[in-house]
Amino acid sequence: MDRRRAALYALVAFAVATAVAIVISGSRPHTAQGLAPWVVQGIGYAFALAAAVELLVPAAHPAGADRKLGGALLAALAALVLLDVFAFADSGGGANIGAGFLRLVCLVVIVAVAARLLVSTLRVGGRRPGA
Repeated sequence: MDRRRAALYALVAFAVATAVAIVISGSRPHTAQGLAPWVVQGIGYAFALAAAVELLVPAAHPAGADRKLGGALLAALAALVLLDVFAFADSGGGANIGAGFLRLVCLVVIVAVAARLLVSTLRVGGRRPGA
């Protein structure tokens, strides 16, 4: 399987896990969230990390664009994990507009990487053999 396609599948799994974590978190009161949203989001982060590693590891035919995408993905993922660690450690639980904006920016970066992978995967998949 093409490494870009594998990374794209991992990013789709990350998006699904993030959506499920949001649904679980939204269905519970703020004071009784429990660990379920954190566990599901952690699984999503593992998929995103797998996508970043897949893009960063040298391949038989290295592509600089893949490594740049992997680096951007890894940076956005690191920021998201740090935000979640600080949110989990914060017992006040108040809203933080700066952290929310940073989370949004990181998610937009991840979506942009996924879109770029989708376009490149479709472009490679659409070629005829021998053409």
